[in-house]
Amino acid sequence: MPQLLKETLFTERFYKFIPLIVLVALALYLLYLGFTTVNKSETYVSDEIYYVTAAKNIGIKVFNINVTEIPYPEYKGIDFSENLNLEHPPLAKYIMFFSMLILGDSPFAWRMPGVVLHILTMISIYYAVKKLANEASATIAAFIVAFDPILKNLGYIAMLDIYVAFFLAASFTALVYRKSLLAYVIFGLALASKYTALFALPAFILITYFEEGKLKRIPMYIAVTALTYIAVWAPFIKYFSVEENGIYGGLLRVYEEHLSAMQWHLSSKGGHSYSSPPWGWLFNYKVWPIYGGLSVHSNIYINIVFIILPLIYALFGRDIETRRYYPYFWFISSFAGFMTIYVLSSTTQFIFYSSTYEPAIAAGIGALLIPSLDSLIEKIEEKASSW
Repeated sequence: MPQLLKETLFTERFYKFIPLIVLVALALYLLYLGFTTVNKSETYVSDEIYYVTAAKNIGIKVFNINVTEIPYPEYKGIDFSENLNLEHPPLAKYIMFFSMLILGDSPFAWRMPGVVLHILTMISIYYAVKKLANEASATIAAFIVAFDPILKNLGYIAMLDIYVAFFLAASFTALVYRKSLLAYVIFGLALASKYTALFALPAFILITYFEEGKLKRIPMYIAVTALTYIAVWAPFIKYFSVEENGIYGGLLRVYEEHLSAMQWHLSSKGGHSYSSPPWGWLFNYKVWPIYGGLSVHSNIYINIVFIILPLIYALFGRDIETRRYYPYFWFISSFAGFMTIYVLSSTTQFIFYSSTYEPAIAAGIGALLIPSLDSLIEKIEEKASSW
């Protein structure tokens, strides 16, 4: 009987399902962890005072629905009842509002979308790496995303960064499957979550070129991104149109809010005890505390592996298809963007900003690790033979 059971269950088809079983198990574990973690703080934490109150006010002012049950925070005399947080795009705050509309005004409702988006980021990177490499590599990448201390812990707090991480990961996945139109729609959603998504655009355009072999459709894709981004702002255009007596006035007000936001983002905010330059994020300089002993911090060892893998290929002179380097395009483009605004006086940056490229680190290791080990083993075998 045991032998019959073994022959029936443990077939080649069964082993093909193992990566999927692992992925589902990881997703369920992260969901359970999220359920048991997000209520460890029952009040506003860190920048939640800006984003959650903005989500409530968007409900009241833009959608004419009041979900507010928990009082606004008291912080440095700021009147949060008027806060719309227009220095950042509104999509993440829309999602927080709709979560509160369904689940009620509570920290659980503010934060659970982040838990779900962390899981979806892991799934997106799994399928991206599966396309770039294979299922074993994809499983490695999924594990890295699942336990990444930046992505996992950002999922427990109602901030914007896990939103941009997910939408960029989903857009990247669509690109490697050559669903370019869908990819740029999703990229528009990333940009509508946080402006830092823009730093990945050069890399995504380059990936599009490598996948399609031509540039003529790029303007159309950029237009699709822009239209998606504008569509997300449509409720605000309507809201401001009432205040400014017409659609033109509404559009002009949104434009002026963008100018103000860009000026704010490209300026120094003064000293901050947790601010960290972009290069500091790679070796865990200035962790960002959350609650319950949690903090956003980088995994230095994973970052080292990510950096040295391309060097191994160069050392062993092994040719690897360009597609496996796509995550590195994403990382370099985003990192260069943060460095650029740092030079332009935006020196008040924080380690959790690295969420913009953090999924790329997992994808890069997944895409290159197994071939790198193969190269190393082959080199050792060659040396052993010569000896």
